[in-house]
Amino acid sequence: MNKPVMLLLAVLGAGMAPAAGAAAEPVTALRVMAQESLPPKWMTRHGRASGICPDILAAIERLAPQLRFSGQDDYRSVPVIERSLESGEVDCACALMDTAKRRRIANPVGKPLYMIRHKLAAAAGDKAEVNNFDDLLKLKPIITTSRGAGYSVQLRALGLEVDDSTGDNLVNLKKIVAGHGRFFYMNEVTLSWIVRQQGLRDQVRILPAVLKEEPIYFWISKQTDPAARRQVELALGKLQASGELARIYEHWVKQR
Repeated sequence: MNKPVMLLLAVLGAGMAPAAGAAAEPVTALRVMAQESLPPKWMTRHGRASGICPDILAAIERLAPQLRFSGQDDYRSVPVIERSLESGEVDCACALMDTAKRRRIANPVGKPLYMIRHKLAAAAGDKAEVNNFDDLLKLKPIITTSRGAGYSVQLRALGLEVDDSTGDNLVNLKKIVAGHGRFFYMNEVTLSWIVRQQGLRDQVRILPAVLKEEPIYFWISKQTDPAARRQVELALGKLQASGELARIYEHWVKQR
């Protein structure tokens, strides 16, 4: 092969090589924090993050490989998560209720991830019947909730006394058993999970009435790049349309 032909082939080869590499998109790192004491939304199993939210984050990454989430094993209280969203220390929060405060510091992405149902737990020997908030107002009990929970604000707005001093929900249940507060207010899935996993069925009674249903959203800090938000929103939209989000939620609910 003569030199002009060799030179032409070398030039053509050099022109083609960058094109293949140019197709790869840069990876965008998004930090999250796990929510403490809230199985099966956030848990650690066999040394790895597990639960509804880790599964949702993994599903987003499969559809948007240019996104990478970190912090799934960094367990914090809701107030810490909210402060970190506001400062931009974290980019996302998975599966939180819609509150005015959260709207100020972050944006909900797309449609709700799923719906939650609020129930009460009482000590096993407590025979109280509570079918709605009017019944609660008549009883005027001390209601225990998780520290920073969105429904604490709602309960106080109704004129109810709320103890949300503790983020550990096993401790919150034991408070009720010990008589420190009459009812524990929690989403049904987590409440049932903790009672079963901790062997408390003979100590705790979950009241049958559903007091409220509420949508749960994926949130992105207002400090996060809007392009990343669009990528997350697109991925979540596909997961909702395919039914994958519903399958993830049902998988964990059925394990109660």
